[in-house]
Amino acid sequence: MRPRHPMLRYAALPLALAAAGALPPATTRAQDVAPLSSGSGAGTGTGRSSVPDYRPDAPLRESPGMEGPDAPGPLPPPDAGRIPLGPGVNVRFPDDPGIAPFLLQSGGSGGGAVTGGLRITPEMIDTARLISEPGERGRIMLQIARGAILSNQLVLAHRATEEAATAAPEETNDLIHDQLIISIVTTAGQLADSLLREGKPQVRLFPDDPGGGLPHIDGRLAIRTARLEWRRAAAMASQIRNPTYRSEYLDRAVENMAVGSAVVALEYAAASIDDRGPQSSEEDRAAYADQADEILEEGATLADEIERPIWRNRAKERLATAAGESGQYQRATDLADRIRNAEARARALVLVAEFQARRGRDDDATRSYNLAARAVASVQQRGLRGVLIGILIDSLISTGRFEDARASLVLYQSEAERFVAMGAIAESLGVRRMPDEARAWIDRDAPAAYRSTLYRRLNNGLLRAISEARAREFQGHDYGDDSRVQ
Repeated sequence: MRPRHPMLRYAALPLALAAAGALPPATTRAQDVAPLSSGSGAGTGTGRSSVPDYRPDAPLRESPGMEGPDAPGPLPPPDAGRIPLGPGVNVRFPDDPGIAPFLLQSGGSGGGAVTGGLRITPEMIDTARLISEPGERGRIMLQIARGAILSNQLVLAHRATEEAATAAPEETNDLIHDQLIISIVTTAGQLADSLLREGKPQVRLFPDDPGGGLPHIDGRLAIRTARLEWRRAAAMASQIRNPTYRSEYLDRAVENMAVGSAVVALEYAAASIDDRGPQSSEEDRAAYADQADEILEEGATLADEIERPIWRNRAKERLATAAGESGQYQRATDLADRIRNAEARARALVLVAEFQARRGRDDDATRSYNLAARAVASVQQRGLRGVLIGILIDSLISTGRFEDARASLVLYQSEAERFVAMGAIAESLGVRRMPDEARAWIDRDAPAAYRSTLYRRLNNGLLRAISEARAREFQGHDYGDDSRVQ
């Protein structure tokens, strides 16, 4: 007799085998049930999902009235059933308890209004925490952080970056590990920039606007949080397994600190009282200047930890030049002079001296130029030394310090190089319309064989000055009316 429903034919065999004892008794543990396939991707042919089940096994409790061979056993010892603490429990990163007011801000934005009505919600971070693979979890966290930065939700961006930093050390694949940390360093720098932007004094568009100069975040709190992000970036960069990338991205973290120090010095400490609002004071200005200096010192300490000399010297040069650009002149000279490599030290000192000379800090510029000349003199490679002397003399000429440029000619080791430099000085004196000083110097100090060429270079400079003056005069006239053109 055939069954009425065709599916009963396939159910008969398992029922018979179960009755004969060929199949094991049915288990009551939900963890043994195969997860259903999602239907996406290539099938496995078994009806089971190709993705493993990551659900933990929960211990069964003994229920009254359950006896026999199928009854669950007694409860395991207390330690055996302890719930694991979860990922990142043993990970330690730089922290600052002083930023608690920033993290407790209402709405979780930590900045201005959210643009476009789009928001990153805390639930997105909670959902991302459930991802078991650390590399994927960190990648999603960084995507959330970047989205929060774009929507000006800086508190959530800070939390998501912190979660990504917690997940990165757990990744076992070296390539994914290093790529994730590189993204963390980049995102932390972007977050620090956004914090400084939101905490700096805002420009008043109208004089009678009472709130035009008020920042979106307290300035000191924004700086402290930005410094924490820089420390986190440096701590993460030091964990990159590839030594070359480790040095490069430690340099990136230090460079972010250098730029941040310049922002604090120029847009916080140097902001006028009118721009900073009625609650500002000179004490605030001094406090911001101190913080800018502390950021530079912290960056110099981190730069010393960079393994590769080329990246270490680059980081220290960037710190010194950022200090010179932002008006921290004394610190700029000190940072440049602390570079051990003579070539890098000379380049940094020359750049710092130019900043100082162009801002009218003649004493500071003289000190920096003297230290640069000493650094150049300590270079033993002849070709490299000639290049550095040329950089030094060109800088002295561009800032109008011709006497110092002539005094630096003794650093050259060959007469040919010295002769070329003397011609450049003579022509520059002509461009600046200083022919009397140039002729006196040529007659007094130049060898007789050089004087004819130096006079010619002087005349070239004078002619160039006249040509440039005529060009400026021509550009200043209005020839819009064709009738005036003859």
